[in-house]
Amino acid sequence: MTVRSESLGGLVVLLFAGLFAASQLATWPNRLRYPGESNYVDGMRLVEMLHLRQGVPIYALPSAERFDAAIYGPLYYLLGARLIDASAPAYLPLRLLSALGALGLAAGCGLLAFWLTRSPLAATLAPPLFLSYALVTRHGTSARSDMVALFLVFTGFLVAFRFQGDRRILLALPFMLLGFFYKQQYVAGPVAVLLVLVIEKRYRTAMWFLGLLISGGLALLALFQFVIFAGQAFLSHFILYNAVGFSWQQLKYAGLLYAAVVLLLPVLLGRTYLRKHPNRMMHSYLAVSIVLSLITAGKVGSGSHYWFEPLLIVSALVAALVAERIEGFGKPGGMVLLLASVLVLARVSSAPSPTPRDLARDQAIQAYLHRRFPPGTPALSHWAGDMARAGLDLPVSDSDQYRYLVREGILSDQPLLD
Repeated sequence: MTVRSESLGGLVVLLFAGLFAASQLATWPNRLRYPGESNYVDGMRLVEMLHLRQGVPIYALPSAERFDAAIYGPLYYLLGARLIDASAPAYLPLRLLSALGALGLAAGCGLLAFWLTRSPLAATLAPPLFLSYALVTRHGTSARSDMVALFLVFTGFLVAFRFQGDRRILLALPFMLLGFFYKQQYVAGPVAVLLVLVIEKRYRTAMWFLGLLISGGLALLALFQFVIFAGQAFLSHFILYNAVGFSWQQLKYAGLLYAAVVLLLPVLLGRTYLRKHPNRMMHSYLAVSIVLSLITAGKVGSGSHYWFEPLLIVSALVAALVAERIEGFGKPGGMVLLLASVLVLARVSSAPSPTPRDLARDQAIQAYLHRRFPPGTPALSHWAGDMARAGLDLPVSDSDQYRYLVREGILSDQPLLD
């Protein structure tokens, strides 16, 4: 192997991954600026933030006048309510926040790949590989909470990975707790760290980690329940309303199908790297994230974004494997083919970027609503964000969650009927 062939191989794979990432990133400005709803869930969350900004108790028990689902973490709502303009609510500030989270995850992915390999090629390859996934584009340009929540938890994992040999591993806890209270989904990081501490028989550190995690979580729960949202039913929204049912059909399409088509190959490549370079922390994180994603992907209302954590981990591992093979053999042919397969499959679950026709439709809807209904008119809609942007009042922010809780007998629909 020569330095020249190694450099050529590295340049080929970087250009290849860069082209796929650029094709996704090129759609970001249009997606970020689009004023309409890219997903109806975005509109529901926007309404809840608007209510919070207006002083409405969004964590109150449902009444004849109002029901806000508020099922995500309180930090998401508190921050979002500060970012939006109550007189002209828009998605752009929330989407920019998600975009920053996605770019932060890409940078963290590159850092993890570098720590695994000490290879600049791996560190450079991992970010465009992660950004090539259509799923990252969909949620990195949305108003939802996933990117920021995962960024916080992943930052905690990076701290734990860097200081896994000593007590400074406990510094990961604040980031993981903040991520959990931004969205109660990404828990594979702390579970993996605790599992490794137990496997390595570092019981004292494991007890400190678990104890601080539980006490910190309980302290934050008490802060939100009894101080910030005093007099409201915060715990019911944060825990009970998230305990929705299990759907085999949901598991089949949002879980098994996506995993089999998009993630199977990169997971196998990641395992190939870990077999040659055993790393308990990475083994644990990958295994726990896959198991938890598989379980939660079957939850009613879930989607392919429940595979974000495995996707993030394998991006670093695949980059590490490709860099090792290129630098070890200098012949990029086989690795380029494997990388091409990963990148092509990464485009699965892509959503089209908004078109001028979409913009015209959104403008027509807003013009109609402004023309026909005065501000403050009560409204009920699956597309709650359209109503809120037109100045209408949404007594029920999340019609999906409301219907589900009624079907389960948790809530009564009589107040709405009345």
